[in-house]
Amino acid sequence: MMFGLFRRGKKKEKKVEKKDEELSENEVVETLETIEAIETIEANVIESYSIEEPFVRVRILDSPSRYEVLEPILTEGESELLKELKTRLYETIDVRIEEVENPEGFLKEKIHKILRDFSIEVEESQLEKILYYVYRDFIRYNKLDAFLKDPMIEDISVDGPHIPVYVYHRRYGSIPTNVSFDEEELDSLIYKLAQRAGKHISLARPLLDASLPSGDRLQLSLGSEVTSKGSTITIRRFRPIPFSPIDLINYGTFSVEMMAYMWMAVENGNNIIIAGGTATGKTSTLNAVAMFIPPESKIVSIEDTREINLLHENWIPAMTKETEEGGKQIDMYELLRAALRQRPEYIIVGEVRGREAYTLFQAMATGHVTFSTLHADSVDAVVRRLTKPPIEVPLLLLDNIDIICILRSVKVGLERARRCIRITEVLDVDFETESLKTNELFTWRPDKFEFSGESKVFTEIMDRLNMNEVELSEEFDRRIRVLEWMKKNKMDKFKDMAKIVFEYARDPEKVMKMVENGTVENGIGESI
Repeated sequence: MMFGLFRRGKKKEKKVEKKDEELSENEVVETLETIEAIETIEANVIESYSIEEPFVRVRILDSPSRYEVLEPILTEGESELLKELKTRLYETIDVRIEEVENPEGFLKEKIHKILRDFSIEVEESQLEKILYYVYRDFIRYNKLDAFLKDPMIEDISVDGPHIPVYVYHRRYGSIPTNVSFDEEELDSLIYKLAQRAGKHISLARPLLDASLPSGDRLQLSLGSEVTSKGSTITIRRFRPIPFSPIDLINYGTFSVEMMAYMWMAVENGNNIIIAGGTATGKTSTLNAVAMFIPPESKIVSIEDTREINLLHENWIPAMTKETEEGGKQIDMYELLRAALRQRPEYIIVGEVRGREAYTLFQAMATGHVTFSTLHADSVDAVVRRLTKPPIEVPLLLLDNIDIICILRSVKVGLERARRCIRITEVLDVDFETESLKTNELFTWRPDKFEFSGESKVFTEIMDRLNMNEVELSEEFDRRIRVLEWMKKNKMDKFKDMAKIVFEYARDPEKVMKMVENGTVENGIGESI
């Protein structure tokens, strides 16, 4: 097999010929120099950061907004060699890469053997660039790999061939990228992703919902029968280490007072609905506030795709299961019915959107504490979503909701931010207007969070715990001080904060002593 611009021969001193019409030998730069040179191009760069040293960097441009992936630039000869090497690997590899214990080492050894067999000598810096692309395309996720490695990316949308890939960036919202696919490579990647997810997709069954090995949620469509622009890929990123309550305070999503209130509400068994539009942080908030569940409580979570991540031992995470034909074999309704027989104290439903809602509200009425998310941008929208088809929960049952949190994505300066714009307590049902009687406890203004001070939940906590108003106020203040202490000492790691919360549930005086003395005992607050 010939390797294009590369010569074969017996002499080891044969080098890669740097014949390129656009770049002379002196102008061919190495990986790091290439990336640095690219970044000197005049552009409205508002941020630049590394994804994989020294090969991949990202820069964000403004006016117009654009997310650019900067990868090593290959000369014509290097590109030809890469193409031939990949062809040779496809022809000779007889095992699945996923089954190899050390896939990078396996591929590197194969490539060295091919180069030796054809007596091709390549400079180390050139080989490193070629190996990067081999690893990217064989082991990882082709052109999507940089997006999947960027912790700032939440969603990846490939809307069809020859269309720029769009990503949702935590700071800048939805922006186009400099990456696109032609029809053949997009279809090839779709088959690869389906295989990685352990599923099957074909023109006969062109839609697929699945999860990647990393836990990222995957939605695929193949061909143009169901999506007229052609094949599509949508990936919703999964955070293996979820946001902690301190993270949400640091990001300005919640104030310290709001989080202290949620702490007390969760611990004392109030039913909570977290509502908002797409990509407003509903699941992240649900996961963060669920940290406040007492450590010994039994929890059952129910989801389509695993996103809830808790450190509680007495926790059963349940997920729906689909048959190969695409129909639900075990749906959320069936999982919820099973959960009620498992005698949980807390039930967490990833998202309410179907017939399972009626059972969920029946569970509330029988004393189970429930948390869930819902697509709605106001309290009135929550009522409409729950009482109208396809959910159709009787209005009377909505009285079992204690708290509704409304999240929204807002613009703060040049960046997108999430804010809990309202925490509302449900007082009663108004049958005349078919709405809820509510108390707006916290409200977000552009410069601050406002607290009304009148709380139904606090009144119920006083009755339940036989506390007076002064004692409750003191307890609320202590939790604010604990959160401020953790924020000040940067105890924002999920595991570290969970240790503090669990310790406070068992021995609040010990935690308050640490807060007052500014000390940390028994490794609390240290990385685990």
